[in-house]
Amino acid sequence: MKKPVEVMLRGGQFKQYTEQSLSEMRKKYELKRIELEVICCLAQCGQDDTVVSIHEYLNANRGHISQTVFSLCEKGLITAEQDKKDRRYVHYSLTHEGKKIAAEADDVWKRVREEMFAGISDEELEVFKRVLLKVNENIKAKSK
Repeated sequence: MKKPVEVMLRGGQFKQYTEQSLSEMRKKYELKRIELEVICCLAQCGQDDTVVSIHEYLNANRGHISQTVFSLCEKGLITAEQDKKDRRYVHYSLTHEGKKIAAEADDVWKRVREEMFAGISDEELEVFKRVLLKVNENIKAKSK
């Protein structure tokens, strides 16, 4: 039997569970996984709405993100606006339809979190968050 930490680090169960939870929605709107992730990212990012910011948040290839935002613009789910101060940057924002999809995805994520963390106290969850932050810091330090 695999150790729980190893199972979590490999991410298979988590990824499969979240994919199953979002698959119906992706089919409904005919979206690729990365397209839905970009929509969710833009719903939360505030001013960090450029390809570079999305790339950093999702840890995905910049070229892939560029293709994705182009596709989402064509689908009418996001809009692109050149930065008024620095024309090298383009800012992306959700359209009304994009916001609707983001809100639906947020509802799915809330349900997934409730199911995943059922029976875990607030104190345990805080410890879990601190451990994940430290693991993330360690990974970033080794990646440089």
